Amino acid sequence: MTIATRKLWQDEVSPESLGQRGGLAPTVVEDLPVVGDIEDGEVFVIRNGESRYLTHLFHKYAGKFIPNIPRWALRRFLFNRRGAIVLDPFVGSGTTLVEAALHGQSGYGVDVDPLARLISNVKTSIIPESRLRSLRAEVAAALAPKRNGSFRPGIPTLSHWFNDQAVADLSAIHDVVEEFADQADVHDFLLVCFSSIIRRVSNADNQTMKTYVSHTNPIPKTPAAARPLFIETVHDYSDRLSKFQQLVPPGAKTKVLPAAEGRTLAALWEGEGLPPADLAITSPPYIKSVDYIYNQMVELFWIGDRWHLETQEKQNNFKRRYIGNDRVSANERKDLRAVGLEIADRYIREVFERDEALAFVMWRYFTEMDMHFRAMRSILRPGAHYVVVIGDSTLASVAVPTHSVLALLAARNGFRVGRQFAYEIRNKYMHFPRGGRGGVVLHDWIIDLICDN
Repeated sequence: MTIATRKLWQDEVSPESLGQRGGLAPTVVEDLPVVGDIEDGEVFVIRNGESRYLTHLFHKYAGKFIPNIPRWALRRFLFNRRGAIVLDPFVGSGTTLVEAALHGQSGYGVDVDPLARLISNVKTSIIPESRLRSLRAEVAAALAPKRNGSFRPGIPTLSHWFNDQAVADLSAIHDVVEEFADQADVHDFLLVCFSSIIRRVSNADNQTMKTYVSHTNPIPKTPAAARPLFIETVHDYSDRLSKFQQLVPPGAKTKVLPAAEGRTLAALWEGEGLPPADLAITSPPYIKSVDYIYNQMVELFWIGDRWHLETQEKQNNFKRRYIGNDRVSANERKDLRAVGLEIADRYIREVFERDEALAFVMWRYFTEMDMHFRAMRSILRPGAHYVVVIGDSTLASVAVPTHSVLALLAARNGFRVGRQFAYEIRNKYMHFPRGGRGGVVLHDWIIDLICDN
């Protein structure tokens, strides 16, 4: 290694990355290499990790993966082909669908989370540019005379989450958005604009993974003013959606399918009458890492009624549908369970000795992902690649190599395991409130799975 190269990676790489390859220097790149081999276990630092271009910026969403990953997979495995069937079975905020559309493919997304489906659909929607331009003036004109609105979240703790001015302004914006309910695509677009500002105008901390109002922060939060922020967001998002639409090749299309859990995907795919998928790219939930409902709580107070998620009680009941959730009953936590895979069961036993509930959470996660791989095996055409992006977890102080376990679960369900490599996560803007000591995943692992004939 030259002195210049050594200086480069020392400047670019966090100290924690050095342990991933026994102290070897991670590979610093502008983007993941499409041509040429990637070493098994190689760790990348992607300098050009911009993830907020075009509609990728729409709406913060916990656990996003960077567009570089689906872009790499699309170029590597589909080359210059157009019109291929690309699936993201845990679509989240739609990163894969945006990149699939830009690459000229037919992208399909599935998710149990209703807000995720809404965001993904809007990010790739087609609204004529002339309609987007006229919409700005219409929204501003409709909002200007409204001092208040008719809607209020039906929760007893409303004043804890929002000050009086925020409630009045959000209520007015809510009513304006509903005036466009007869125009489905426009209404969904405005709904995402509305939802995207709610955390910032609330009393809740903007950056934490879990929604809470801090009483210990030495600099108390000053909520943003809702009205100008909403108008600004409508302008920004309409510009971005217009530019996205201009760059999408003719024939490309995307569709967000009805709600389904990753383990029951095959029935949905068959019911939609879709052909075998040519490529799948996803970042599934981690083990007990992101409570999506808790993260979206204040947004759901205002827009969750359309999914029956407008109260904390309803939200808590819904959480069990997410793979990786931490909801455990007293009966479930009592017994040690096994997946039937030696490495997985070894870690389950180790965690069980320290925390029975977390051991059950881990067992359920691996069991459900096992079912998910079985479903994906029936959806993908023979020889198709399934690119899975996952971070490892630490449960009860036990470091669990989640990516290794998932690779072996996939292998026993008809996948051949190709290369596995990692990249350093550089945008850790959503944290748990633990003084920076927890809730941060340092690396995402990329597992290349090939559907065997």
